Amino acid sequence: MDNITLLSQLGLSEKESIIYLSLLSSGQETISGIAKNTNLHRPIIYKTLPILQNKGLVTTTIKGERKYFVAEPPEKLHGLLQETERTVQNLIPELQAIYTSVEKRPTVKFLEGKKGITFVFEDILQTLKKGDVFYRYSSSQSLTHSEKLLPKNYQERRDEKQLERFVITSDTIAKETKPQLERAVKTVPKQFGLFDYNITQLIYGNKIAFNDYGSESALIIENKAMADFQRQLFKT
Repeated sequence: MDNITLLSQLGLSEKESIIYLSLLSSGQETISGIAKNTNLHRPIIYKTLPILQNKGLVTTTIKGERKYFVAEPPEKLHGLLQETERTVQNLIPELQAIYTSVEKRPTVKFLEGKKGITFVFEDILQTLKKGDVFYRYSSSQSLTHSEKLLPKNYQERRDEKQLERFVITSDTIAKETKPQLERAVKTVPKQFGLFDYNITQLIYGNKIAFNDYGSESALIIENKAMADFQRQLFKT
């Protein structure tokens, strides 16, 4: 990495770096000398030198009737670095506020077709770590259709990760399914009709997913607060 690139990381522009490095080499120079050594046009030099002076990297001296510009020792760059650090420290709270606001903003994915429903089950496997838990409201349609829409080797991969499932469904549906390890089921009486809509809701990680078996579509909402809220409702 060349010196100009290194100085740019401290906030110096390319022209500022060229002039400063030239003055370091020559010791002191007039405007004419700087122009000759750097091949920069005089208007650029006149514009750039005050900036370097404000940064404490260049000073002036008078000899006779001529003004010379002198590079300050490289140790002065420490002050520039400290100033950059102070600027960054002051900027961090503002940037953090922006980051937090975006982080809290929900992201929504709408997925059409049978592949959309398959994507949700695959996303569960990809999102959760070994031993994690997910929560599911099961519809009647999920029993008859979900196995056809599961990703390849879904059950084996799910069991390999030891994912625990908590399920809420109707008492009728629960009687039709076999007990399984790492799955706990609670039921709601069929007369309440909560599972007649052919929609399954899943809560996993920071996500909530809805599989609509009627329209063969899926919706995933990613937002920690919403997922936590739905998780607490489920547990209640």
